[in-house]
Amino acid sequence: MHKQRLTVGAVVVLILSLLGGSASRAQAEKDVYDPNVSYDCDRACLNGFVDQYLAALVAHDPARLPLARDVKFTENGQALKLGDGLWGTASAVTTHKIYADDPQAGQVLFLGALQENGAPIILALRLKVEIRRITEIETVVTRKEAGSFARPEAFVAKPIFSETLAPPERRSRQNMIAIANSYFSAIERGNGTKYVPFDKDCNRVEDGVQTTNNPSLSPSGNSTSVFGLGCAEQIKLGEFQPDTAIRDRRFLVVDEERGLVFVFGFFDHDAQLRSYTRTDGRTVQQTRTAPWTWEIAELFKIQNGKIRQIEALVNAVPYTMKPGW
Repeated sequence: MHKQRLTVGAVVVLILSLLGGSASRAQAEKDVYDPNVSYDCDRACLNGFVDQYLAALVAHDPARLPLARDVKFTENGQALKLGDGLWGTASAVTTHKIYADDPQAGQVLFLGALQENGAPIILALRLKVEIRRITEIETVVTRKEAGSFARPEAFVAKPIFSETLAPPERRSRQNMIAIANSYFSAIERGNGTKYVPFDKDCNRVEDGVQTTNNPSLSPSGNSTSVFGLGCAEQIKLGEFQPDTAIRDRRFLVVDEERGLVFVFGFFDHDAQLRSYTRTDGRTVQQTRTAPWTWEIAELFKIQNGKIRQIEALVNAVPYTMKPGW
């Protein structure tokens, strides 16, 4: 009798196991590659995934998305459960949107203005799509924090980022990445000696604020201060010597047709350099006393082999924080 009970119990366990496994198999079958189906995802397809994501985000419902079983999600470098973080607070998407598409890599970037419980924010979103399912979701969110010059409400989608380049104006993927990388290499412990191919009309915007050719950001409107200078002039000035390391540079989205390169990375400052001399002869005293790190999400427009425009998000994070990828 005891053996009979065990046998019946084993059968019940087996049945429950099979029933439970059927749900897992059903989900698994959704991710199985079908050689008879085309999974190519062009620009329109990738942008469609972004639009789906944004609609699901403001609806606070990630179940609306075509997700891979092992999808990974981070917000500001932290791995979160999908549905947490901005998923619970996003309230609206505005019309200010930038897309960069990389069908070759199956990746797409969105940079745009949103509302979070009615407050303006800027979102950088990277999606990786495989077999028409989202496998990676990486986000950086810039909010208006106390003491920051960030102005999320001022973010606009500049038309230059959506303009298609004529074939002679384009460069190869490798060349575009090298150009964007030269920018970071020149800033790292930047003493003004490294060359970066800037267009003469280059400008940079950080967190909605133009930080080149903008003397209004300079003390007393002094146009010789760093914010009053252009992209090339800032580099040549040697202003970036306190930037001790620019690391974990990940060039993930390259849009050759539009000349766009998107990068995630970190700017470390060890605060050991207490003063430095710029190329104009001025000695600058370092006012910050403790080490700090900025997490960056940066988009470059490269035209005719030169950096024409930069749009960046910059967030303060714990010193030497890792990217989570």
